[in-house]
Amino acid sequence: MRESEIQILKKSLNVIIDFYERVEMVNSSTEFLEIHNRNIKMLSDLGLERQSIFIKKCVDDYPKLRAPEVELFISKQRKERSFLWFVGGRRVGFIYDLIKTRGVLLSQVKKKITKIKELNLKMYKVVENPIFEELYLKTMDSNG
Repeated sequence: MRESEIQILKKSLNVIIDFYERVEMVNSSTEFLEIHNRNIKMLSDLGLERQSIFIKKCVDDYPKLRAPEVELFISKQRKERSFLWFVGGRRVGFIYDLIKTRGVLLSQVKKKITKIKELNLKMYKVVENPIFEELYLKTMDSNG
């Protein structure tokens, strides 16, 4: 992987790392997923290039997110309310959100995004300096 691609990957990982606290970093759920999916693709390519079992395992550990889940997270972080929340109240709004996300609760979406952030923090370090891969592997072996 060229140095320019490594720099792009590191910047993209940072965007997703910062997303939990700063949803304004992306314009939409579609943009978030484009960046996130590109990161995963680039990490997979890097893992193949480095013949890294660790990177492959981390890539496999990323939770799956769908656009409606990211939309829900963004709207709640921005404290936005849909028209249904105003007309039907909290209960109707909650049911609408559940239907939209196919039964995935906001707390579950937050856990997925937190997991993505944690994995991205590790991957950022590994991308920047492959020595971190050895350190993470040693801590995994001693914990596990």
